Amino acid sequence: MSSVVDVSSKLGEYMLKGWVLTDKSCPTAGCRVPLMRSPNGVQPVIWFCANCDGSPHQPTSSASEAPSNEPSSPSLFSGTHNSRPSTAPTEISSALSSPTFAPPVETEESLRRRHQSDTASAEIGKRLLQGWAMLADECPNPGCYGIPLVRPPNVGGDKNPRKECVVCGNAYVDEKDAHGFDRLVPLSTTRLQLHDSEGAYHSKGKAVVRAETPVAGPSTLPLIKNPSPARLRRAVSPVENSQHVFTSIAPGKLEANTPTTIRHTLDNSEKSLESTLSVLSQRLAAISGQSILDPSSISQTAEAMSRVAQALSHIRQLRRESQTFP
Repeated sequence: MSSVVDVSSKLGEYMLKGWVLTDKSCPTAGCRVPLMRSPNGVQPVIWFCANCDGSPHQPTSSASEAPSNEPSSPSLFSGTHNSRPSTAPTEISSALSSPTFAPPVETEESLRRRHQSDTASAEIGKRLLQGWAMLADECPNPGCYGIPLVRPPNVGGDKNPRKECVVCGNAYVDEKDAHGFDRLVPLSTTRLQLHDSEGAYHSKGKAVVRAETPVAGPSTLPLIKNPSPARLRRAVSPVENSQHVFTSIAPGKLEANTPTTIRHTLDNSEKSLESTLSVLSQRLAAISGQSILDPSSISQTAEAMSRVAQALSHIRQLRRESQTFP
């Protein structure tokens, strides 16, 4: 008589060999283990008790007594008959069913994209720890390949509309088109405030006091994405033209009622140039702090700052000269 563990193990073993576990109990007194029947198609049909019989090769009284509602069959197991699994063996072919997969050849562009993706992943991870949110929108810059945009942390419960790319450093906002659909547009300088999300949050992502320095009116020099020297010269040209206007007026020919108006105009021009210089300084800091530097953008922004600084110096000189008049 086998133990319960042995019976369960033996039942599982023979079921894997194709034997059928039936709903007929063993006819031996005190044994309620269900009988097992030889696999389908095997002749003669053998009934086997995993508890009373040692194996199908050792018939006992339980194995020799077939159930009354089953067709009678010899209870003795033939020594020349071996049980077989119900599933025929499958022939394994050594030939491959498909051609060998060859990985694509690495190109300079694929290596650049992989490096860009690794850099973006590391930078996005840092910003997520600082409270930034990764968005489903991708950077529309052709030089950024599938780089998701990130949004600065919310300040005062309001959602920050700015979306930034961690690779090129460009910022975007959503804007409705003529059909009412949202589209990404570059963030203009009129929407750019001093000490934005980077200044509002330090390395641990906790809010600090934001500098309340407003931008004085629209900037004279708009924020240009990947500016070229020609476009920068056109943007600075209104400032240079103002220099010619002021220098063409001789101090001795000013009318009696013009000093106050000129001082007011010079004050406004000085504020506009200071605001423009501040915006350019922010842009230079943004593109210089990226993991992948763009020397051309840095040099063009520095050149624009130099031109604005020269114009600002000239305006201040004219302002000092205008103060000598009554």
